[in-house]
Amino acid sequence: MAEPTTTTELPTLKVLLIGSSGVGKSALVRRYTEDLFVEEDAAATIGVDYKIQSLCVDGKWCKLSLWDTAGQERYRTLTSSYYRGAQGVVLVYDTTDARSFDDLPSWLHELSTFQGPVPPVCLLIGNKVDCAADRVITTEQGAEFAAAHGCMFVECSAKEGLGVDDAFAELVRRVRILY
Repeated sequence: MAEPTTTTELPTLKVLLIGSSGVGKSALVRRYTEDLFVEEDAAATIGVDYKIQSLCVDGKWCKLSLWDTAGQERYRTLTSSYYRGAQGVVLVYDTTDARSFDDLPSWLHELSTFQGPVPPVCLLIGNKVDCAADRVITTEQGAEFAAAHGCMFVECSAKEGLGVDDAFAELVRRVRILY
């Protein structure tokens, strides 16, 4: 299906990416919006980075407004205002970093504190599955956490591009059901 000539009339869905520093939130956004992965692009996000991506899911076009938040503790107070109006939240952990997985409950607590009256659709992404030799969090652990907290779940590799497009497409499908 051809992309519309103008995107101003497309419905816009606000999606917030949250998770600890270094889990690959920015890499996921860059892979999704530009189909790029830059190894040395490891500078920490300060505050928030913002990208727009048009996409067609099931024959319907929309715009994703992607808010890539800082994972570092010193910037966490800046993110509270970004939660408002989010229809989707991508909660990211690094499959090779147990600390990032252990931090997930605090991220969900922050989400519940700042979300609007209608809770956003939550997608849990286990990133960096290309680093299988260094993996410390199993697929089962991720799936169990997601199920226990009402989140969708997928594993991805921003580096290899595995599962990234499908993850965002499925998030859009679920958001459309609720909104």
